[in-house]
This record gives sequence, C-alpha cells and structure tokens, in this order.
Amino acid sequence: MRRELRLVCHGRQSAAGCSTTAPDLDCLRNKPAGELQSAAKGFIGGLVSGPLPTTGTPELPVAPLDAVRTGRTANVPLLIGHTRDEVRNWAGLFANATKDQYEKAVRIECGDEADAVLAHYPFSAYGDAYTGAYAFGALWGDSSVFFGLGGCQYLSLTAQYSKRQPHTYFYEFDDPHPPTGGSSTGFDAGASHGSEKQYLMPSATSALLTPAQQQLSGEMVRYWGSFVKYGKPATPGIAAWPSYWAGKFMSLLPGGESRALKTGVYEARRQCAFWNSIDYDWLPLDADKLAAQTGVSQS
Repeated sequence: MRRELRLVCHGRQSAAGCSTTAPDLDCLRNKPAGELQSAAKGFIGGLVSGPLPTTGTPELPVAPLDAVRTGRTANVPLLIGHTRDEVRNWAGLFANATKDQYEKAVRIECGDEADAVLAHYPFSAYGDAYTGAYAFGALWGDSSVFFGLGGCQYLSLTAQYSKRQPHTYFYEFDDPHPPTGGSSTGFDAGASHGSEKQYLMPSATSALLTPAQQQLSGEMVRYWGSFVKYGKPATPGIAAWPSYWAGKFMSLLPGGESRALKTGVYEARRQCAFWNSIDYDWLPLDADKLAAQTGVSQS
C-alpha cells in the first residue's frame, strides 16, 4: 500500500472533551453513554477506509508495515494467509448494481487508474444476477484495498517478511463452498472472511461440514498444531507445505486435495503484476457510502 495508514484514537478522546496527552480513562468513564457514542461517530468508517492502527506508543512504536519493511519485528516463524473470497460478502452491497453504476463506483474509487482497473475487471466478466458483487469482490480481494484484506498485498507482506525469516508460510483457504458461504437468495459468498474458523476450531457448527470438508478440517488442525509446536507446518501423511522461500504457497482444499502451488499461480489469479504496476490505496469511502453515491438499490 502506498500510503502509511494511522488511526489517531486520541482524536476520539478530544471529541469527548477529555485530555489527549495520555489515555484519560477517568474522564471517559464519567461521560454519559450518549456523549461517547457521539464522539465515536465515524470510527467504524475508519476501520474500512483507514487510517489505522494507532502507533507511536510504547505498545506499538512503529507502524506494522514499516516494522516489516525495516526488519523491526520479532524474528519468529510466520504462518500467514487468507480465504479465497475474503471480501465478497461486503461486496454484496453491489449485488443489484447495473453496469453504469459499477463503472461509476470504480471511477470514484480508483480515480486516474479507473480505466486500467475496468479493463482488468470488466462488468461483463462476471455474468450473473449478482454481477456487481462478484466484480467488486474480485477487485477488492485481489488489490487488498478493502481494509487490507487478502490479495497481492498479503503476498507482498509475506515476501518482505520472508527475507529475514526462512520459516515463513503462506496459504489460501480455497474450499469453494464452506457451510457459511451460501445464501438463501442465491448469492454465493464463497470462501468469505472467517469461513475457515470452523475448520481450525471444530465446534457445533462443524457438524455441517461434509466428509471431504471434515478431512480438510483435520488436516488444517494438524498443520496449525505442528506450526505452533515446531515452527513449521510439517505433518507426516498429508501434503508437504514448503516455506515461502521455495516459491510456494499452500492451497487448502477439501477431500485431500490440498497442495503446494508456485506463487506465480497466485500472482496470476490475483493479477498482481497489474496491481503492483499502479499507484493505488485503500477505499476512499466506506462500501455503503460508495454504493449510496452510485445509487445502487439495496432492496
């Protein structure tokens, strides 16, 4: 991401009428709930369109991206990755968008780069009743513009970290139909944000998994357990998981189909050569505001 993202939460203290020289907890605790709610307006928007997180404190003296780039991080093994369709659920706001509305939203979001973005993510490539949602799900998911979730920036971050730590491992959760990925309306959220949790932390909802998905769940628990214990997801009897240094990432699939693929496969899927060639940033507007500006119906 080209810009440094910071969220100065002290601004919320100031809006509530409390000192910003240090966390003024007594002042905040004595404020009526209504005043605190009023002072917090816009905070959720900040989560999506930045800037965050708070830095310059003893707990977090340097912004995380800067820390990774400059090697000011703990030199420990890292397992990092995301779901295949991280942000498609949020892109559901554009399910009813027309071609003109989609293109208008892309122009608001991408500015001078809009023509190039539309050439890579044309409305016509996502023919379905939910075209706008799938198109933005792909655009946001590949570029990492939505709260930095998934996509090419994840891979870039992994590459930067792996320069100093050979035990760095990257994955993509690729089950196309996890139990939480469907919708009674026909909209397919795919492997959306958080859909892998029931695989890693089996619970009552895990009963919804098919036998093939249960197999993937067992494999993931073993991979993660091995990483926690040994610093690498090396587990006998299931597919080998090479480190990022080997130029590989793990595609996690049901039914014993998980496999290590070359990072070039990921880069091609996500159009990383394109995203790495242009100047782009996080969403300038919250998704709901972007939809409202383009007149997309939410009925």
